[in-house]
Amino acid sequence: MRTLSLPLLLLLPAISTFGLVNDTDPTGNTSAPTGTGDQPTDPGFANIGQVNGSSGVYLGDGWVLTANHVGAGTFNLGGTSYSYNGTDSYQIGDADLRLFKLSTTPAVSGLSLSLTTPLVGAESVLISGGRTPAASTTTWYVDSDVDPWLWDTESFPEADRTEEGYTTSGPKTVRWGTNLISGVTEVSYSGYTYDALYTNFTESGPFKTDYEAQAVTNDSGGALFVQTLSGWELAGILTSVGNYDNQPGGANSALYGNLTYAVNLADYATEINSIIPEPQSTAFFISLATLAYGFRRKQSA
Repeated sequence: MRTLSLPLLLLLPAISTFGLVNDTDPTGNTSAPTGTGDQPTDPGFANIGQVNGSSGVYLGDGWVLTANHVGAGTFNLGGTSYSYNGTDSYQIGDADLRLFKLSTTPAVSGLSLSLTTPLVGAESVLISGGRTPAASTTTWYVDSDVDPWLWDTESFPEADRTEEGYTTSGPKTVRWGTNLISGVTEVSYSGYTYDALYTNFTESGPFKTDYEAQAVTNDSGGALFVQTLSGWELAGILTSVGNYDNQPGGANSALYGNLTYAVNLADYATEINSIIPEPQSTAFFISLATLAYGFRRKQSA
């Protein structure tokens, strides 16, 4: 039995750090993927930062998108802190989404939002904050016939199954991982209702990816990217996880079979883009104005 762990920030006091569990190189993946070997190309590693102890995604033009339960605040990106301008901050729809603007603009390229829901089975790249995983897995023995389930790292007579995964600790850094989109489901908690993309932390088999990843505490506000014919797009914002009943460590641990939930941004891209000016449109109108000015000067010469 799985339980939905409510917003990741609420399960552990906020700490100004990052991380994400992947099971190929649990303590690695601390720099952008290179596109060589079995690594994906970089979807936007430099755009992931930290706000209020959890994660946020820099969209461009001074705007940051995070989980609403994380909130607006000073944004740390690439070791530099950027203050929130104190004015421009919006909850997006009824979703666990918060868009806010910084006082100054980081010198980082913007991102494209997905306008359509990713297909089930599409590979995604997750980049976010959270806790640092152990270098190897732990095996738990579980009695699932009682409520709540009983867990132990030592075998006991009543145990009817085993579960395996990673414990985590406080030291952290930005990390990336991969997973397949398992589906879309409606999620409701704390007054939020929205459709969420979700992934399943898979141990083996045809649905396991090369850098299989699972979110943990303080990954809220992180990014889920998918690749389309147009390139990488930001498809989701991480918000919560699905754990087993009475799972040791709760959202501080990542066990195979756990789920990661992300707001499906295709449902909110129009609203977000209506707040954020389109750089291409701005450049286009500037070009028209320049052309018109030149034409007027020529006519008056």
